[in-house]
Amino acid sequence: MVETQTQSETKIPSLKDVKAASARVEQKAREMYDVLVDASVKWAGFGLGYGRTALTTSARALERAAERLASIEEKLPKKAPEANAEANAAEADATNAASDPNVN
Repeated sequence: MVETQTQSETKIPSLKDVKAASARVEQKAREMYDVLVDASVKWAGFGLGYGRTALTTSARALERAAERLASIEEKLPKKAPEANAEANAAEADATNAASDPNVN
């Protein structure tokens, strides 16, 4: 005949064991927190550095574009505004002459 054990042998942890386990869990939690904070700070630094580089590059590109626009503006004929002013003056003279009843 086979004897079976009917009583379960469960060990109830002592207060000292519970405190030790709790201290280990707290230590692991602190370590994980420190790792998480360190990783977050490193990623934030990386992102800020990348953003700074992108903005600097964009600013340089905009400056070069503005310089090119200025050089194109300088190459445009300077007589265009003068020609418009002369055309407007001639048109005004013609309008004034047409409205003068003494002019034949």
